[in-house]
Parts: sequence; C-alpha cells; structure tokens
Amino acid sequence: MEEVEEEKPKKKNNYFAMMKNKEGPKALGSRPEPVGANNCLANKTFVISGQYETLTREQTKDIVMRYGGKVTGAISGKTNYLLLGRDAGESKTAKAKALGTKILDEDGFYNLVESSAPQKEEFAAPPKGKGKASDSVNDIAISSDANATQTWTEKYKPTRVQEILGNKETVKKIDEWLANWQKNYAKGFEGEGDDMSNWRSILLSGPPGIGKTTTASVVAKSNGYEPLEFNASDVRSKKVLEASISEMMDNRTMTEFFQPASKNTKNIEPKMLQGKKVVLIMDEVDGMSGGDRGGAAELASMIKKSKIPVICICNDSRSPKVAPLLKVCYEAKYRRTPAAQIRSRILSIAFKEKLNITPNAVDELVSSTHNDIRQIINILSTYRLNEDGLNFDQAKKLGKTNQKFTVLNLFEIPGALFSADSWRSKNLNEKANIYFHDYTLANLIIQENYLKCKPERARTPTGNPIEEACNEMELMSQAADAIADGDLVDSMIHGSVQQYSLMPVHSIFSCVRPASFVRGALTSRVNFPSWLGQNSKAGKYQRALADIQTRMRLKASGDKFEIRQNYIPTLNSRIFGALSQDNVDETIDYMDTYYLERENLDILSELTFTAPKEKAPLALVPTKTKSAFTRTYNARNHPILFQSSGEPIKKASNGPKEEAEGTLVVEDDTAEVFSEDEPDMADDPEVDIQNIKYVKESKKRKSAEGSNGAKKTKKQKTK
Repeated sequence: MEEVEEEKPKKKNNYFAMMKNKEGPKALGSRPEPVGANNCLANKTFVISGQYETLTREQTKDIVMRYGGKVTGAISGKTNYLLLGRDAGESKTAKAKALGTKILDEDGFYNLVESSAPQKEEFAAPPKGKGKASDSVNDIAISSDANATQTWTEKYKPTRVQEILGNKETVKKIDEWLANWQKNYAKGFEGEGDDMSNWRSILLSGPPGIGKTTTASVVAKSNGYEPLEFNASDVRSKKVLEASISEMMDNRTMTEFFQPASKNTKNIEPKMLQGKKVVLIMDEVDGMSGGDRGGAAELASMIKKSKIPVICICNDSRSPKVAPLLKVCYEAKYRRTPAAQIRSRILSIAFKEKLNITPNAVDELVSSTHNDIRQIINILSTYRLNEDGLNFDQAKKLGKTNQKFTVLNLFEIPGALFSADSWRSKNLNEKANIYFHDYTLANLIIQENYLKCKPERARTPTGNPIEEACNEMELMSQAADAIADGDLVDSMIHGSVQQYSLMPVHSIFSCVRPASFVRGALTSRVNFPSWLGQNSKAGKYQRALADIQTRMRLKASGDKFEIRQNYIPTLNSRIFGALSQDNVDETIDYMDTYYLERENLDILSELTFTAPKEKAPLALVPTKTKSAFTRTYNARNHPILFQSSGEPIKKASNGPKEEAEGTLVVEDDTAEVFSEDEPDMADDPEVDIQNIKYVKESKKRKSAEGSNGAKKTKKQKTK
C-alpha cells in the first residue's frame, strides 16, 4: 500500500506583523478625497480591511465618520460594507462573503460617497436606560445660582456608586472592602494574598481621568466615612506626615487633631466634619516631588499601624516612588472606560447644556483624549462658551488642539519617525521635537535601527526588485551620511566647546534627515543602542592595555598602540602555546619577564583577534590545565615592578601586612629614638606601658589588669 502523506496544516499569517510592516498607499495624493452630501452615510456600518492605493486607512475612516457612518473592527450581521484593499485579511473577506456583506474596492467606495443622497443630521438625544442610574445626569438641576457657577466636572460628578462609569467590578470590590473594613480590622489584616479584604490599605492605579479619585470619594461617603484628601498641592514630606497624619492615624479625637499647630509646624485646614468616621485619601502618590522626600516610605510605615482605612491613588504603579506602598497596599488596577459608555454620558451632558453634538464627534474626542472623561468634559465646557454645535471635523480639530503632551519612551522614537503614516501626519517642527523626548539617546537609537527600514521611496513604477534594491542601497547611504553629519554636530555639543544651542540642528541632522530617506516600515523589532555597550568595552580595553604597557615598559619600548600591534600577538602565541602544552614553568617565566600577573592573562586573551565563531585562546585551554597553572603560580614568588631592593615577595594576601624593604617612613618629630642597647621597658614593672605609643596592649590583658594599671599610674604620679 502506498503511504499517503499527511497534509500539513496551513500556516496562519501573523496579522500584527503584516500590519506593522505593511506598505503605505503607492499613489497617495494622486486622487482627491471623495466629497459627498451632508450626513450621506448615516446609519451605515463599515469595516476596513487592507490598504487603498490613494487613501490611508486613517483618511478612509475619517471620510466615513465625517458623513455619519460608523466604523467597527469586526464583521457582523449589522455590517453593511467591507472596504477591501491591498493585503486584506483573509478571515474578514471570507466572513463577509458568508454573511452577504457588500464588498467595496476603492472605486466603489468613491462612488458610494459621491452618489449617496443627503440625510437630515439629527443630533443624538440622551439615551434612555432601564434604571434610574442611566438618567441620573438629566435629573441634575442647573437653574440655581450655585450650579450656574460650578464647572461641568463638579456639576455632573457622580454622587452614587451606580453612577461611576467603567471598572464596575473593581468599584464593587472597593465598596465592599470599605464597608467591611471595621470588621476586618477587628480580626486583624493579613496583608497578603489576592483578597482585598486582607489588606489594611488599597492602591488605585490607572491612567488619568478615568474616575479613581471620584471612586474613592463616592465610596467613602456612601459608607458613612468623611474623606480627608491630600494631593500634589499639599506638602507630603516625611516631617509633615509625622507631624499631622500620624496623629490622625492613631485615631485621636477630631478636636485634638485640628488644634492650632505650633510655630514650628505647618497649619492644616480642617477638611472634615466632627464626629464622623475618617478615610484618608492620598492622591497622586507617584507625583511626590523633591519637597516630599521620604514621604512614600513614611506613609508605608504609617499604613502598617493605621487605625483608619487609607486609599492611595497613582497613575503609574511601576514608578520607584510607589514601590514602598506596593508592599503594604492591595493594588486595584483601573482600565480605560469603553467608548460606548463615555458616549452615553457625554451625550446626556451635552443635551442638558443645549450643545448639539454628533455621536461620531464624541467618539473622536474619546480617541484623541485616550478615554479621559474629565478632559472631554472640560473641552466641551470651554467650547460651549462660544459655540452651540460640534460636528466630526470640528471635534477632530478640537481634540488635536487640546491633545495632551505625552513623553515617548526611547523605543517609541524610531516608530514615530520611520513610520510612513506618522511621517506624513507631522510637520517639520513636530518631527524635530521628537528628538527632545530623549535627547541623550535619540540619535543612537536612530543609528541602531535605520537599516531595518524598508524605504517607501525605493519603490519603482515597474516594480523591478533589482532596481528597488539599488534605490534602497542609495537611500541607506544617504541616511548614513546624514548620521555622520549629526555626529559632527554632537562633537560640538558634548565636546570642549559645549554649544548646547546646536541641539535643534543636531535633531534635524541625526534624526529627521536620516528618517526622511528610509521612512516606510520597520521590518523587525527596535533594538537598544549597541554603541553604549561597545563604547564601554572599548574603554575597558583601553585601560587594560595601558596597564599592560606600564608593566612591560622596562622590557619593551613603544606606546600602548605599538604594544597592541607588535608585542601582544607574539606574546600571546608563546604564553598560550606553552600553556596549551601543559608547560606551566615556561608560561610563568614569560609572565615574570614582563612583570605580568595572573589577571593579565584574561585581558591578553580578550585582545586576541579571532574569527566570529572562534573561541579566545584562554577558553581553548582545558580547565584542568588552568587550575594547575593557577595553583603553581600562587605558590611561587614573582617579581614586582619598581621594587627598590630585596628578594621578590609573594602576592599580597588577606593576612597582616608587613613593611616592604626600602619603604620610606616619615618619623614623628617628637618621637624618641631607642637604641638596641637600651633595656626593654615593657619588662620593667615600674614603667607604665600605656604611656608608650609604640606598644599596644591586647584587650584581654587591658581588661584584666585595668585596676592594677590604674594603681600604678597613681603611684607614679605621686612620686
């Protein structure tokens, strides 16, 4: 019977890698964007897969949302159109065909936008939920004078646990933890485990503007506690915490706690009512500045013995300032609130404030602010002062204007410059400012990773791979020349002149100009600059070579470069050649001739030129031979460089050190000179040896004869 070969399963494509290394539009800008009627794509759902040749994916999404359409990420029964481009996903295409979803290429998409009839733009009314919590925003009155002067964030701040957006499970656990805190305190907190009830304090961590501080305040009030909040505007140093908060943590009375402070301590304004239970809220603990030195460690020590619940809040739990608190607090991680929940709340607020806003405009604000609810409300409150309507294009411009400045980490800098989409979306000033996110290492990481790019400028109309490879090589060469020019500027900045005013020029030469040649797509991950390690290794070898040249200069003439080029190759061949043949005596003779020590063998071995996969000479010597050589070498005496006289001494040990012959000793001018003919005064019972500075008694003898010595001293003084 013939053996039937088993069919191997088809290897799935790595969609994430394909998207990361995808090519951009090949004819970008050659065709104007489609212009349609007002709100012509309303009530239509689109899914984008692949890349159009004249539009980027971001442009395609903006066109759909500008005209009232909705863009989702997955095909479903509610999807109306699949916008299919080059390198589209196979699973999305197959699912669209199975569900009967209409597939549009680039021309079909243009025709749809330009031929669709206009529809009346209806601004969304507040959504109606099943419970009272969803309508709570609409129940807030704004006619009173107090509400008229309030900011929107204060006016529409949640007052009940049910009104808090997002992180429902986490909020529920925090509510239960605080409700049962007194019972768990009586039982004793374990301070470990995944159960929140075992911890005396909790740490709320997550991005800003997602409701961490609001949760702490609302949960405290709903459980009958009065929140006492300290944030970044308060001084929270170790001294202040010891003088103020430690008293309150010891459960002292409120009247005693809020007594006027002394002249040496800072006054604390009363922030709580008398007679209520207290919960301490320490906000922004990862933002403690230099004035709060020691505050985090002191707070952690206070939490261990606190008699009241403590809630700490931070944005980044990986900050070193938060490390002491993670040992005594249960970390409750907050995640960004989903856009659908934010949209519902923002539309309710806008309806109450008589601001006409489209759902797509809200989604754009959510995207531009990274789901920061507080920032969205502040943006809309400022916008409402002059306008009463907001569409998608206005929201996109408004979000870009109010976009938060976020510092890119080192590994995000190459993507911000090498990515074709990112390059096209930034002007020259924005590209130059990327350098200043980490100006010490930005040029090095660009130099490390520019060869991993697939330049879009290397493409040819014919698609000839040989021609594209030649263009790619030329672009790489131009990028290397630009980096070399940047190094010249860097030498003027970090050299003896230190012209730091040239840093903007260095940004253009070392980062922006190289990226202009190789921009496109990164073909592999971003690596850390290897120049730092190589430079450190070169400095190490320079110091070691200088030490070897100093040892050999009595037997060899020349500077360290001549020693490296002419002497070390021959010396290595003889030393390691003899050692590989178990000729230990000959190896030691070579080393003693040039005053080399055992540690110098490692440097000599590393300074040998070897092939990429070839081992160093010392690594080729068997371990048994190296052990025998080390024992023999340590057992012998060896010459030491610049020894004035006498026989060679052994290698220094951990035992008591002796004075080497020929060592000059500076004598004290007041010291007495003793001759060999004089008797040993230590043996004379009439002489107090404690008064002789050259004699040192042992502690045992001193303690045993302390009383006798004291009597003798008194007798000598009376005499």
